[in-house]
Amino acid sequence: MEDRIVRIVRTGRSTSVRRPGRRAALATAVIALLAIIPALPASSVSVAQSVIVSDDPSNDTPHVLDGKVLSVAHVGNWIVLGGKFTEARNAGTSTIHQRKNLLAFNATTGQLSTSFAPTVNNDVNVVLPAADGTSVYVGGKFSTYNGTAVKKLIKVDATTGDLDTGFKPKPLSAVKDLVLRGDRLYLAGDFKKVKGQDRIGLAAVDPLTGAVDPDVNIPFTEPRNGSSPSVNKIDVTPNGTRLIAIGNFKKAAGQTREQIAMLDVGSTPATLANWQTSRFAASNCSNSFDTYMRDVDISPDGSYFVVVTTGAYSGGPPTLCDTASRWETAATGTDLQPTWVNYTGGDTLYSVAVTGTAVYVGGHQRWQNNPYNGDSKGPGAVDRSGLAALDPANGVPFTWNPGRGRGVGVFSILATSDGIYIGNDTEKLGGEFHARIGMFPTAGGTTPPVTVPGAIPGDFYRVETSGNFQKRTYDGTTFGSPQSAGGSLSTLRGAMMLSGKLYHGASDGKFYVRSFNGSSLGSATQIPTLGLESKGFAPQNLTGMFYDNARIYYTISGRTGLFYRYFTPESNILGAEEFTATTGGGVDWKNVKGMTMASGRLYVVVQSGSGGNVTGRLYRVNWVNGLPSGSLTQIGGQGVDSVDWRSLGLFVLAP
Repeated sequence: MEDRIVRIVRTGRSTSVRRPGRRAALATAVIALLAIIPALPASSVSVAQSVIVSDDPSNDTPHVLDGKVLSVAHVGNWIVLGGKFTEARNAGTSTIHQRKNLLAFNATTGQLSTSFAPTVNNDVNVVLPAADGTSVYVGGKFSTYNGTAVKKLIKVDATTGDLDTGFKPKPLSAVKDLVLRGDRLYLAGDFKKVKGQDRIGLAAVDPLTGAVDPDVNIPFTEPRNGSSPSVNKIDVTPNGTRLIAIGNFKKAAGQTREQIAMLDVGSTPATLANWQTSRFAASNCSNSFDTYMRDVDISPDGSYFVVVTTGAYSGGPPTLCDTASRWETAATGTDLQPTWVNYTGGDTLYSVAVTGTAVYVGGHQRWQNNPYNGDSKGPGAVDRSGLAALDPANGVPFTWNPGRGRGVGVFSILATSDGIYIGNDTEKLGGEFHARIGMFPTAGGTTPPVTVPGAIPGDFYRVETSGNFQKRTYDGTTFGSPQSAGGSLSTLRGAMMLSGKLYHGASDGKFYVRSFNGSSLGSATQIPTLGLESKGFAPQNLTGMFYDNARIYYTISGRTGLFYRYFTPESNILGAEEFTATTGGGVDWKNVKGMTMASGRLYVVVQSGSGGNVTGRLYRVNWVNGLPSGSLTQIGGQGVDSVDWRSLGLFVLAP
């Protein structure tokens, strides 16, 4: 009865129990249970974290001495591991414990459970907490559990290992992934039947009995490669309305959905959502894989999800082999495009966990931000051995770089309130011995800096062609009289300001950041451009620059267009790819001589005239969704204030 009540109050879907004569008793029981049962986080969607975790792994996790850890679950105060292994030992000890494909250890002490030591006769692909906080679902290839015949998916007590004999979903083939939302347990895998009913690749069952849910029946068909379709990974939004499925299929519910599909599981019955992309239909990823999709994770707020892949290097953009890519959950339509893509340069990513603050990816990658070279370090690439933390806003790597022994890869990343657990197949994490399982704690982690550009009303700074800094107040309508500001920098080329820091190119071809308080400049720190000069970013030729929506926008002397690339101030890493925002918008971009953006408006200085009549006029235009919008309004220069607004750099002070 307790399990049944917990399931009802935790469901994200509207659930009613029609038991005449028992409603009052049931309501009383629910109220009593709510007072004593702690709320459990929704399974599968990662726990939100406010920091980038520490790069120093915990010393307390045990060691799995062979094979690989494929899945990690947090159940009560236990961490449960599933995979393909036979031996483990506690940290700091030499005693070896036999553990066949499934084990548990204390989340606080790291000590292996002595009461939970089952024998599972084949691979455990996935472990998942049950709603009762004491049990775990176990899915995989196995056919026996402690010698008892079972069928690929079971539920067991995480403390004692006792099998729940009342839960019998009976999928006929391997289970590869599980998600629990409300009163549905979703399972994905190679199966074509569940409990005798036709379900190709995906099914939903009652989490207590395993009875098949008749309202979830979307067949996944036509394998991309091989003879049999499968759904390899799934995730469901926290509110239980959208399911993302990836795997070896080309159709879902009879409609074209190449390797990825979104379902509306909030409707009755579940239907295929109006969400389709062709970006995973490319045939130039390696055919040695049945599918090159490897993992998917939805953000804690449900607004976006990230997909990671294998597939081998195939010439870089726009192919999505060996990448991490972000997609928006609320998007609708056909031929949808990712928000961003980060490339490894030909190395597989197997796992992803999204915490809101960071996107953690794991595999056997050597680099991130590496779209241009295959199996070597190209322009923009940064070293990230087996693990990386990406900025959710743009996919650019954060500074976090603990490293790991690469091996085949990281197969599972679990985010909890205490940190992230890494399930893999090697023995080194952060330069230390941590065999096949490790944890990077939130304690000692870092909070990404707040990135604040200048705002209006504010102070406009113009770096004159002589290098002197000139300041003018601006209230959105009227400029104050010019004032000399401290500092002179004749080598400056293009400038923008964020949270007390001035970023600028220089005549020596380098990119710098330094402090600026409105009157004095700090010493310069070089930001490595990582060979991106060959890909359009030439700091010595910058004529204007500003920051918006995790991007640096810039103009280049002699080039027609407003360009942008991603940029993350926490790591000072520039995105490898250059994008063209616009070549129009009413602005002569090749003649820009200063540019800034503040409070939803773009301010741009355009040089015009010839001979001795060359001058610079300042214009203002609305900035909407990453583009200038509407007509330009001249607010300075010839015909307005007779000031020549040309500059080496233009920016609004951002304290």
